[in-house]
Amino acid sequence: MNSLRLRILFPLWLFGFLPAMGAARMMGQQLEWFFGITGVLLGGGVFLTAYLISGWLLKPTTAVMRGTTAVLRGVPPDAQSAEWLPADFWKLRCDINMIFAKQRQALNAAEQHACQTAQRLLNAERLLREAFTALQGLFAASDEGVLVVDAQGAIIASNAKLDDFLGKPVEEVAGRDSTRVLNALIDRFQEKAVITAWVEKCSVKLDGQDETPPLVSNDNKVFSLRSSPMRTDAGEVIGRIWIVKDRSEMRVLENQLRESQKMGTIGQLAGGIAHDFNNLLTAIRGNLTLAELTPASNQAGVRDKLQNASHATTRAAELVKSLLGYSRRSTGVTVRKTMNLKRLLADVQNLLKHSVDPRVTIQMRGGMDASYATGDATQIEQVMLNLCLNARDSLPADKGVIEIAVENVTHRLPSKAGESNDKADFVMLVVRDNGHGISEEHRSRIFEPFFTTKAGSKGTGLGLSTAQDIVREHGGWIEFDSELGRGSEFRVFLPRLLNPEQVDEDAGPPIDNSPAINAPIGGQTTILVVDDEAPVRSIATNMLGFLGYRVLEAADGQQALDILLRTKEKVDAVLLDIYMPKLSGRDTFKELRAVGNDVPVVVCSGFVIDPDEFTLLSQGRTPPVDIMLKPYSLDGLSKALAKAVQKPQSEGGIFDLSANRSMQQAPMLVS
Repeated sequence: MNSLRLRILFPLWLFGFLPAMGAARMMGQQLEWFFGITGVLLGGGVFLTAYLISGWLLKPTTAVMRGTTAVLRGVPPDAQSAEWLPADFWKLRCDINMIFAKQRQALNAAEQHACQTAQRLLNAERLLREAFTALQGLFAASDEGVLVVDAQGAIIASNAKLDDFLGKPVEEVAGRDSTRVLNALIDRFQEKAVITAWVEKCSVKLDGQDETPPLVSNDNKVFSLRSSPMRTDAGEVIGRIWIVKDRSEMRVLENQLRESQKMGTIGQLAGGIAHDFNNLLTAIRGNLTLAELTPASNQAGVRDKLQNASHATTRAAELVKSLLGYSRRSTGVTVRKTMNLKRLLADVQNLLKHSVDPRVTIQMRGGMDASYATGDATQIEQVMLNLCLNARDSLPADKGVIEIAVENVTHRLPSKAGESNDKADFVMLVVRDNGHGISEEHRSRIFEPFFTTKAGSKGTGLGLSTAQDIVREHGGWIEFDSELGRGSEFRVFLPRLLNPEQVDEDAGPPIDNSPAINAPIGGQTTILVVDDEAPVRSIATNMLGFLGYRVLEAADGQQALDILLRTKEKVDAVLLDIYMPKLSGRDTFKELRAVGNDVPVVVCSGFVIDPDEFTLLSQGRTPPVDIMLKPYSLDGLSKALAKAVQKPQSEGGIFDLSANRSMQQAPMLVS
């Protein structure tokens, strides 16, 4: 018996029993009989009647509940319950069954989707682990030092290459502080101020990546630094990546490529230079022959012929010096000095006129102001020669004109993403021609490596590409305009130096307006001539003898050291050649200074010599008094040796070390 039937049964029993008690009372019967047999029988009869009535009343409700339960379970109700179910129940059952079927279908689909999702998550997790492992491998094996920093400046990751660059693990250098790591990076380079400014700029810059030009480290390797922000998909900056790249090998290859291209330029110049040089040799030989044939009584005629030969010799020497100055090899690191660009263009014009058809007019724009910039003069000269030779190849058969100019301008910087394009002072180098011009289809490709419109034997396609790389490394850029049939104009922009303090005047010897110093007479001053070429030694010996010097000779550096260090000969100055067998002039000079011998030295060579090289070789002691370029004149030799012997020195060929430490260093002059 369920609780619901009990709840109905009890009220029915009361409603049946209590009225019977009331009726008996009204009929005059005593209430005690209800507690006897009669009352019990009456109560039992009322209870049975109430039980039957409650069962009848609950039958439809029970049938509906059983039918609903059967429907919810998905089974049909039993026959007993079905008798009491209303007709609309069967329609409700169909609707409920349909809903349950859809739910079961949706549940099955959801279970299948959940299984597929779980499988995809497992696959994604596996791929993520594999990708992370691969990324870790790439990160560790990278040839570049990498530092990953979050937005708060804490280090997220770094690789072993960065540890190698710093000389110790990043954790030992700075822990998790990126500022200390960046300071350690800065300390590894020679140009600390430049890198410090670059790091500060990158630290506050939110967009775009930035890269330094090649920089020299303390161990003379070449590196570049690159930095870029890390962003989310929404564009929020969450950190920054710093990359250190070793460019030493790349720098060597770039220099080799530039040297190759430069040698190609020299090859184009060589034909015209050889032609002019042969003309000068013809003039020299012809004048010497005429001098021999002139009667001895005609001293004026002989002197005139010898003077003409001397002038031709001077012109030939200047021509060779210009070519040597352009062709000298770099050390692998760009030598940045203050350049006089007006003089540089004069050198370019001087070289160019020997390789251009005489019918071509090469002119420099008049009235140009002096213009200065910081850079490698040889590389900028290479840029201008490339542009001029390209102009030469585009000229018409006659009436060709190449105009070279330099101008100081205020120009707006090329705009970059996230940077202002303020105006600044630049030097603009111009090469203009009246050639056939550049077609529209070729203009976008002229700076591509190996792209050329010339025949295979006339061009490699590296000239303009190399020129653009050089100019970019100097902080500038190249612009051009061209019109078919009317010619082209190329403009090279370089940052201008407004107040130059020291200019690299490498175009020729300084003008000496001081009076000539008379050489000592009577053999009181001894000069040691060191040269492996007997004719050259003979010329130097005869000139010095004519000037009144006592002369000693050495055929190589080892003989010179024997005379200076192992004999009692008193030597007042040394005329030293550079390229010699057994022991070169460089090694001889270095060994002299290493043992404390500060005898004045005049370096003499047929090649262009960098004075800074001998300053390093002197190891803090006395550098050469002068550096002369062969062929030298009697007057030039006289002045150089006079400066050498006028310097204070101790007596004898073997010097006292304590006395030499107090000697003043001789000035470095280039002749």
